[in-house]
This record gives sequence, structure tokens and C-alpha cells, in this order.
Amino acid sequence: MTPARSRGTRSFYARVLSAADRAAVEDARDVQGLDEEIALLRVLIRRLLEDDAPDPTVLQNGMRLLVQALVAQQRLSGRQAEGLGDAAARLVEEFGAVLGVAQEPVRD
Repeated sequence: MTPARSRGTRSFYARVLSAADRAAVEDARDVQGLDEEIALLRVLIRRLLEDDAPDPTVLQNGMRLLVQALVAQQRLSGRQAEGLGDAAARLVEEFGAVLGVAQEPVRD
């Protein structure tokens, strides 16, 4: 196992990041938990749903990521995680029906 990188050590990606992006990476290192990521996913999914013709694959993938993040955050049991995944899949199908978009089956 390698020791944790100190703040002064230059990262592998530093050469290709702008100064603003490097600062953002430093800020991101201090974030704990998944609350902000879950909130961002919800906002992005909402934007997709507000779209006149959302891409069903992008919507489905966004929902899948949201479910995975929620499962990770809550450390749900297998049964709870499966139920949440099934509920999310039904939700995507319902949105597709409302929007008149043909849905591809969800694949794991």
C-alpha cells in the first residue's frame, strides 16, 4: 500500500488542469460523504426531465447512478437495494411513457 499523497505533492493530472481546476480538485478532496453528489445527480435528472425530448439512455443511466449513490450512502441491505433499484426502474419507465419515449430494457 502506498502512503497518502501530501498536499504539496504534485498530482498526476496537475499538468493538464487549469489553475481553477487544480483549486477545484483541492476543494473536492475535502468533501466527505455523498450528499453533494446525490443532490447534483437529482438536479441533472430534473433538467433531463424538463427537456422536451430527453435521451432515455442518459436518463436511465442518471437514475442508475442516483440509485447506486443512494445505496452506497445508506448501506442498504441487499433486499432494500434491490427494491430501490426496481422502484427507480419503474420510475424511468413511467417517465418514458409520459414523455412518449420508447424505453430499452434496463441491463445490469
